[in-house]
Amino acid sequence: METDEIDFLPYAFILDLDDTLYKEIDFVHSAFCHIDRLLVADYGCTAGEAKRIMLEALVNDKNSFDELDAHLKAHGIDIPNSINWMLEEYRYHIPQIYLSDDAYDFVKGLDERDVEMFIVTDGRSVTQRNKIRALGLDEFIPPENIFISEEVGEDKTSATAFLKIMKRYDDVGLLDDVRFVFVGDNPGKDFVVGNSYFYPTVMLLDDGSNIHSQSIRGLPNGYKPRIKVKTLSSILKLVDKEAL
Repeated sequence: METDEIDFLPYAFILDLDDTLYKEIDFVHSAFCHIDRLLVADYGCTAGEAKRIMLEALVNDKNSFDELDAHLKAHGIDIPNSINWMLEEYRYHIPQIYLSDDAYDFVKGLDERDVEMFIVTDGRSVTQRNKIRALGLDEFIPPENIFISEEVGEDKTSATAFLKIMKRYDDVGLLDDVRFVFVGDNPGKDFVVGNSYFYPTVMLLDDGSNIHSQSIRGLPNGYKPRIKVKTLSSILKLVDKEAL
């Protein structure tokens, strides 16, 4: 959407991607399945074996690709630049991931309320945009509203992406009329920028499957979320009450 098309919105939402709008462990499983299928098709490996080895390594805090590489070599399969090959396939495969009902209801609910949404996420451009397309988020969030650290040149702890978003509203004289809300899961990254501008920061609580810890022990106050929720869709009630 061009800047001169921005309508008045009481809220604009800055959304994290991984472990907020979907579970990052689902991407990991998708990538491991993808590598497993390639090994079956190209090297005659037993279906499911590679995935099992990588998942066991993950659970035991070992490097999944090192463990798989050692297993393959022990069975006479020597893939040139194998670790790099695995990394490339992991990062750039088309993932089989889906929005949960809660995440879909949340995004659709914001869209129905004409709330503008942005994604600010760390990661590689191709990887993150593949995730966004696979999740169907591009139905609700246009590509120009997506800010990925590889493209921006800074991670989420920098205000660079947010300053770009603010400028779009400022250019059309709406900056003073909008309240930005930051939604994420990782207190180590997701809330420091929003807090520094005194905007609401909302943390989706871990259901036990998050990759990164939500411990706030030792974090400066500026990194801690101001609101915690168990579901994304519960945020819609706060929007309707203008309670953010």
